[in-house]
Amino acid sequence: MRLLFYLVLFPALFPVFLILFYIYGKDKHEREPLGAVLLTVALGALFSFVDIPLERVMQQIIFFRYGTYSLEYELAENFLGVALIEELTKWAVLMVYVWKLRDFDWRYDGVVYATCASLGFAGMENVMYVLSYGTGVSIGRALFAIPGHAAFGVFMGYYLSRAKHWELRHIGFLKYVALLFSVAVPTAIHGTYDLDRKSTRLN
Repeated sequence: MRLLFYLVLFPALFPVFLILFYIYGKDKHEREPLGAVLLTVALGALFSFVDIPLERVMQQIIFFRYGTYSLEYELAENFLGVALIEELTKWAVLMVYVWKLRDFDWRYDGVVYATCASLGFAGMENVMYVLSYGTGVSIGRALFAIPGHAAFGVFMGYYLSRAKHWELRHIGFLKYVALLFSVAVPTAIHGTYDLDRKSTRLN
């Protein structure tokens, strides 16, 4: 078990907990309960298993619609087949668990919780990548993929906090606009990141 930890879990999870520690430490106003934070991370990891079949179904739909290696296919695959499904998966954690938390009452709280859900998702994804392809992929993912997921979570959390703000003020229209943005903005950034990373296919 110790060997498994050093060979797989440590390189896969160390960047996750490093960023988590940084984000949690930035919560100076009224720090969120550690239990709620860790449960959000765990749910993000758990919901990643829901993401896998959903991505496969969406990508099959996109394949039958567009074929492969065209601009339309790449746009649909990256923005709808990957980014939208992954960001909706993380967003579901926030809606199922975080939204009704009594401690979710400050503008930075959404950033903390959304980043936690994203890091849980990214951590489990990273473990699966390391198990499949070896520890050689862990450095690149530590430098790009995991910080990327954390950054997507920051944008999601910002708009989630705005939605909570408007809900507390009983302004439903702005609440739903902010909720829409809490999915649309990280999806757009995530899809752009993935498309740029795979753009050599189109050259």
